[in-house]
Amino acid sequence: MSKMIPRQFSPEVKSNAERKIFDLFQNSPGTENWVVFHSLGISNHNRVIYGEIDFVVLAPKLGLFALEVKGGRVRREMGKWYFTNRYGQSNSKLRGPFEQAKDGVFSLIKEIQKIDDVSYEAKNILFGYGVMFPDIEYIIEDLDSEQWQVYDENNNGDIVSFIKHLSSNSIHKWEEKYGKIPSNKIPTKKEVKELTRIIRPDFDFPVTLDTKIRIAESKIDHFTSEQLRCLDQLEDNARILIQGRAGTGKTLIALEEAKRKVVDGKRIAFFCFNKLLAKWIIEYFKDLPDEMQPVYVGTFHSYMLDRARESCQEEFDFDDPEFYKYELPIYAIQSLEDNDVSFDQIIVDEAQDLLIPEYLAVMDSMLTNGIDRGRWSFYGDFELQKLYCKSDEIENGLQELDQKTSFIRFKLTMNCRNTRQIGQEVNFLTESKNQLRFLNDIDGPPVDYLIYKSSDEHLEKLQLLLENLIKVKKIEKSKITILSPRKYEKSIVSCIDNKKCKIRQYSIGDHKEISFSTVHSFKGLENSVIIICDLETINNKELLYTGLSRAKTKLYIFESKTADKERKSVIRRSFQ
Repeated sequence: MSKMIPRQFSPEVKSNAERKIFDLFQNSPGTENWVVFHSLGISNHNRVIYGEIDFVVLAPKLGLFALEVKGGRVRREMGKWYFTNRYGQSNSKLRGPFEQAKDGVFSLIKEIQKIDDVSYEAKNILFGYGVMFPDIEYIIEDLDSEQWQVYDENNNGDIVSFIKHLSSNSIHKWEEKYGKIPSNKIPTKKEVKELTRIIRPDFDFPVTLDTKIRIAESKIDHFTSEQLRCLDQLEDNARILIQGRAGTGKTLIALEEAKRKVVDGKRIAFFCFNKLLAKWIIEYFKDLPDEMQPVYVGTFHSYMLDRARESCQEEFDFDDPEFYKYELPIYAIQSLEDNDVSFDQIIVDEAQDLLIPEYLAVMDSMLTNGIDRGRWSFYGDFELQKLYCKSDEIENGLQELDQKTSFIRFKLTMNCRNTRQIGQEVNFLTESKNQLRFLNDIDGPPVDYLIYKSSDEHLEKLQLLLENLIKVKKIEKSKITILSPRKYEKSIVSCIDNKKCKIRQYSIGDHKEISFSTVHSFKGLENSVIIICDLETINNKELLYTGLSRAKTKLYIFESKTADKERKSVIRRSFQ
């Protein structure tokens, strides 16, 4: 696999063809020890004020090659070249791509030969040029080119054979003109390393983490075509169950649905399970005009408690594990019946934690025409985010729904929260059978694992990471959240010196510090940079999935030696 300079494909380059070629060079076996420059600028160009070569390949035992890439449709008429991209947009040039590649490589070699401290072998390296048409078949030969200089769709992605073909034919051309080629004209690893230093000295400026966050998140906050189809279904159907994994936009769609229905004059109640998520949703609606405000927004349990207090004056036993599941629903139903409270529609986010028969009975009482004939929308991840209800309880609730009424199901399959790297890592670690798709252009940095052998090592590495993120990478503190399966007082985070790094308990609002939360409490929320700590095992797939999927752009995972061994076991299984 080639060393790419720069390491990542620039988001500013819009050419889909160049992205294809970049990925081929980066991932093709047989390119080890190759160095590939993308978008190499030449300030002293032979023909233009400032020139640029799409790709320059430096390969030991092969040579140096300048490559021009042209995607989409290509035609030439009366000596003029016309290029049409995938959007149907066209541009024309008098200089063709072969002339551009030729001028580029000669300009580059000329500049190399001007430098005094370059070795004789590097100055006299074998070089050549070619043109790549990854989207079409290009079979014409004329005075501008020869077929061996062409890469097109017939190459089937075999970029190694193409470069080797360029090299052998360049040698043949040299020998036709000058006789047998000297052995020192064929570059070694030493010359490749030397020329890399000369062409772009110490040049490998990856996109900063802060910039990657901004680029990725600017592409995330838009409805996907799948989400828009879901909104259409919500307009046309009275009862709908929307299923989707973390990051598929369930809450985003639910909020949009609520606004539309309220504007239509409907009395809407918006429920969720998580207290922090409820606070975030309440703040979201506060910023909207009154005509977009639902009648009720909050957790389903808070709503039941409000109703229960209206019908029962005695003290509730909140410590009784059966209270919330059995007693509270009975009190709430009694109050709803006594006060004749009803909603035109209920919207329930995090439905995987609320669709049990006892809670469905409450919803039936509050809904105009009940569960069977009323309007409702339930949003949930019934596969990997069931943190509070047992699978059989949820299954009973879904069966009851099926028996009571007819409704449609809509499945969201496109992850639009996480970068591709985070999403794929979450899929891999949880060994999920239902793999999500990802928005192709939401790229980001890799997931980082940090292994600790002791609490002291865990603490030291965590403090160093936080210092690096803030002082070196210049990440805003509010964009960093630390998650743990443990409460704060039992987490390694409680040992961090607050004078060096202040960490607050996560709460909704505008804050300027790094935040901490348990994984359970952070369900339904997200942040740009997520740090998972205190990870002693990866066997709790639902907890792991919920925590990891909170990261939008960058994810760090602190894992014990045991968790590391378990992860490597997952890797071995994936290759069996």
